[in-house]
Amino acid sequence: MNANTLKDTVSHAKNAADEAVDNATDKVSQMSRKARDTATEALNDTKDLGQTAARKLKAQAAEAAAAAEDRLDDLSDAAQSGLRSAKSKLSDGSDRLAKALHDAADGTRAASGRVVEAVTDAADHLRAGSISDLVTSTKAYARRHPGTVVAGAAVLGFAFAHLIQSQARNRNRRG
Repeated sequence: MNANTLKDTVSHAKNAADEAVDNATDKVSQMSRKARDTATEALNDTKDLGQTAARKLKAQAAEAAAAAEDRLDDLSDAAQSGLRSAKSKLSDGSDRLAKALHDAADGTRAASGRVVEAVTDAADHLRAGSISDLVTSTKAYARRHPGTVVAGAAVLGFAFAHLIQSQARNRNRRG
């Protein structure tokens, strides 16, 4: 083999190696672009799924909040109705108490007149005021006259106990 032939063979080998490197570089670039495109698609799909899930969660949270608000409104309405009923019964009871005190106080007009007037005023105040006004005025009165409130509570407690005992005795007599 002569030098020219050897030189040509080496040149061909070099060209073939350069061509192989270029082909490999092209294939790696193509595979890299394809992997990048696939990763971008996967990222976009994941982002879309995340946004869809966030919208669904937000809608469900809004529905739950609306349902809770509706339930709270229902409970508030029921409580207000119960308070109005209790207020009405309390004012009616106060009227009956004032009448009973008035009937019982025939002999002691001056002292009982003030009590009857106070009970009648309380009944009128109950009938005319709102629940929050009644709570506020009751708290204020209790702060100004704690002894009167304690004494009134004791008297009401004794009266209630006496009422319960008399009803129990009546049931025992009938039974």
